[in-house]
Amino acid sequence: MLKLNAKIRVYETVRLIPTPKFYEFTYVKNVDINSSYKSLTDTATIVMPKKVYTDTKGFDRSLFTNASGEEKTIHDFFKLEDYIEIFLGYDGDYKPAFRGYITGVQSDITATITCEDAMYAFKKVKAVKDADVQNPNDPLNVVATNPTTNIENFNPKTFFEKRSKELKLPFKVNALDENLGNVMISRNQSMSQVFEMLKDKGIYTYFKTEETGPVLTITNNPQQHTATELAGFIDRNFIKSPLAGVLVKKLINQGLSLLSSQLNKATRSVSDRFTGKVRFRFRYNIIEDKLIVVNESTKNTRTRVEKYFKNSNTPIYVELGDPNGQLTKTHVLHNDTDELPRDPAAFKKETTQVASELYQYAALRAMESKPSGFEGSFLTFGEPFVRPTDQVILENAKDKEKNGTFQVEKVERSYGENGYRQRIYIGRRVEAI
Repeated sequence: MLKLNAKIRVYETVRLIPTPKFYEFTYVKNVDINSSYKSLTDTATIVMPKKVYTDTKGFDRSLFTNASGEEKTIHDFFKLEDYIEIFLGYDGDYKPAFRGYITGVQSDITATITCEDAMYAFKKVKAVKDADVQNPNDPLNVVATNPTTNIENFNPKTFFEKRSKELKLPFKVNALDENLGNVMISRNQSMSQVFEMLKDKGIYTYFKTEETGPVLTITNNPQQHTATELAGFIDRNFIKSPLAGVLVKKLINQGLSLLSSQLNKATRSVSDRFTGKVRFRFRYNIIEDKLIVVNESTKNTRTRVEKYFKNSNTPIYVELGDPNGQLTKTHVLHNDTDELPRDPAAFKKETTQVASELYQYAALRAMESKPSGFEGSFLTFGEPFVRPTDQVILENAKDKEKNGTFQVEKVERSYGENGYRQRIYIGRRVEAI
């Protein structure tokens, strides 16, 4: 029988940056971890005995008493905003299941510690610096209470890599390289609030667990759709617009061939510890099955993308989905620097090119609302270890629709008195068996 093991490290921090000093615990009553690329912030709850150490023989007593000689409490070992790592596994094999900050400590008969992942740090800092608009040579140039900044051709990769480096936070950034047009950011907005704003544009931000540490991942393709899938989806869901036609489709295909190498870069694993693809078998290591088959054709929806230019109040737009379907989302892009040409031939060429780019933009967003795969979850053991955006291979199902490779959207992890379990929520079908 496999033996459960857990390890918890709590690091003291200075301005949210972990220091080398840490406490380590190898016992815990219960741990619950919720992780999803859709929720922005992963959370963890730890339940421990109120008395952290029950047997201190052989240890330096000063470790367990404060300066006045009183015995330390749970609040001395688990302090608010300390950095915490949770490792779980079997038979001495520890995998990093959570990294983040302590946000709450409640002690009664037992101690309950609540945590948020590294996104907590980005809730504490502004997205843009007030100094960016302050002229030190002009005392009359005072920053307003709540001004905004207009970032032209906003690119998540360049913006957040630069800002994270300025903050000196010890997190790697794996970000989408895509121009979103002009974006207005309020100067009182935190980094996490900007991430929430980007979610409205179909861009997901989350910390992905890797062996060496959490990686800030920013992507418009968490489901890891391929260029071939995008091309097929556009063909099936092509709604005629004033610019739709053979030329647009040709340009779409050209653009997708260039896009293919870029699509999944922000979701690939950066360590060898996690393969990113694991295998499960029904009636072997699947304990409970709550999966419901869904199909793209049953979702009667459409998605619209509009782009405005400096010299035009009429947008270039495209739509994907069902012609009479419910309009689930309109994405609006702005370009306040470039102008559309006035020459009719040049205008047609330019607008056709823009339309082909908008179809690529729309396809990734529309595919989220028209999946083919599953809704729901299945319950399994703590290994093999699964993270959101990983892929799972399901085999040996009596219902043949349940055999195949599927994309993971969410994982609920529990560890403790009732064993070690994962509830895995999956979405689109990547490949049939």
